Amino acid sequence: MENSTVTKQDIATIREWISKEIYLPQDINDLMLWKFLNSCNRSLEATKQCIERFALGRANMKEIYTNRDPLSEPIITAFSITSVVTFEADKHELLIHQLDDPNLDKFSFYDLLKAFTVQADYWLKFHEYKEFPEGHIIVLDIKDYHLRIIPKVNIMYFRDFLLFLLESMPVRVKQVHVVNCPSFYEKLFALVKPILPAEILEIIQFHGDAVGISKFIDKKYLPKEYGGEQSTLKDEQKGWVAKVNAKRSMFLNNNLWTADLKKKPKSSADKTMNGSFRTLSID
Repeated sequence: MENSTVTKQDIATIREWISKEIYLPQDINDLMLWKFLNSCNRSLEATKQCIERFALGRANMKEIYTNRDPLSEPIITAFSITSVVTFEADKHELLIHQLDDPNLDKFSFYDLLKAFTVQADYWLKFHEYKEFPEGHIIVLDIKDYHLRIIPKVNIMYFRDFLLFLLESMPVRVKQVHVVNCPSFYEKLFALVKPILPAEILEIIQFHGDAVGISKFIDKKYLPKEYGGEQSTLKDEQKGWVAKVNAKRSMFLNNNLWTADLKKKPKSSADKTMNGSFRTLSID
């Protein structure tokens, strides 16, 4: 695991800080700290704020951070209708999320978010690199997002969760692509647009089909569904689910990386989902 910026001293400094903040989780491993530091451009202060938001956010969203057994029927179903996968894309990491439930028969809002957090947590703790990516390219495939999905979604909760991801996950967002957009996608986008920071709004690209992203990302990095040379999203998803299931015991912990709100000093302001947005590394 090579990185020209983050140092072992950086890791030690953040770990020492965590040890003194008794309300924060003490079981965050070095790889996770490396990712947080890397995403925050090695700024110790920004890293501390990011980790704090991460732990506090999880404590405040028990609906999706508890009862996450990957072998339970709801999570198995959620895994079966989504693909949450990553690919290397030159010096970047490509993160793709696709819903595959045309009739929305199996769609369950909170279960889908739970399944997403399970895969994200696996990525956080175990997904290693030979060299850390310079940034992340986010692809959201909304081929099965219909207007009838709106009554099935808690819009306010989704807005809070999306803001939590933007403020708290250790990623450097370089590009955002929304693919397979229906004709009414602007109505869906209007539901979340008000909370998105200007930096994100400036880099979002919308595509009527998935082929459009080949203008931005070389096909050799894209899955077959997008006319690329990599394996299919479904095959990649199966691999991720198998790895998650092998670490099942980790997800049975309902307090995984969660702040202990009872131990949190009253004088410490809760920075979780307060509308502030940590600096993105945008090209």
